[in-house]
Amino acid sequence: MLAPSAEAVRVDGGYRVTGSWGWASGCLHSQWAVVGFPVPDERGEVVDQGLALVPMLDLSIEDTWFVAGMRGTGSNTLVAQDVFVPEHRVISVPAAIGGRYGTEHTDEALYRSAFIPVAALVLAGPQLGLAQAALELVLEKAPKRSISYTFYDVQTEAPTVQLAVAKAAALVDSAHLHAYRAAADIDQAAADGVYPDYAARARVRMDTGWAIEQAREAVRVLVSAHGASSFAESSPLQRIWRDSEVASRHAVINPAISSEVYGRALLGITDGVTALV
Repeated sequence: MLAPSAEAVRVDGGYRVTGSWGWASGCLHSQWAVVGFPVPDERGEVVDQGLALVPMLDLSIEDTWFVAGMRGTGSNTLVAQDVFVPEHRVISVPAAIGGRYGTEHTDEALYRSAFIPVAALVLAGPQLGLAQAALELVLEKAPKRSISYTFYDVQTEAPTVQLAVAKAAALVDSAHLHAYRAAADIDQAAADGVYPDYAARARVRMDTGWAIEQAREAVRVLVSAHGASSFAESSPLQRIWRDSEVASRHAVINPAISSEVYGRALLGITDGVTALV
């Protein structure tokens, strides 16, 4: 959770942090949390933005995750009350965005991977899986389902369904191609020991947003092709649809913002939208 939604006081050996962080996915089964906070100097003036590694034993969880989809992530709110965080468990967010990491593992390619591109792209994986699962389920059921109030005894005979699954499959392919291109760009730069420039990082963010948007559209096409029973609580499609609709709105991979960032980068503009590139 990158948002610095906390207060901190500098003390000997580190910081004392108080605050709360929403949407802490996985917190119910995690042993550690990564949380953001404004880094003060000895006079209390904010000089940096930090990302701290904090044991879950030092935090409490507020049950705030009541949503239409992604219910299983348990993305509740974490609360810290005067928690001590040693300095060696804090990294600078601006430094990390620029490729300067506090690690001794400089020979490991993984530790050289671009920070924000990785943080964004990991969110695309579940979307690819959701769309692929929806496609496979609709293809499996189509030979066994009719289309109500038509003369089609099975969906496979209907051109409307044929066109829909073709479109959905192309959307799923597009999502995979863009996500894997982004991953390849990240991996190649890390292997070469070169930190991607702003334009390269912006393209990864664009690829990620595009992949997620295509995956979400594929699911939308498939539930329409499958029919209204997609939304029965007994149908896996309604859960896939809900999870996709919620997860694809994550702020870090917002397709519209990602498009704006990339468009500006193509025109040589490298600021004015977000620091998370």
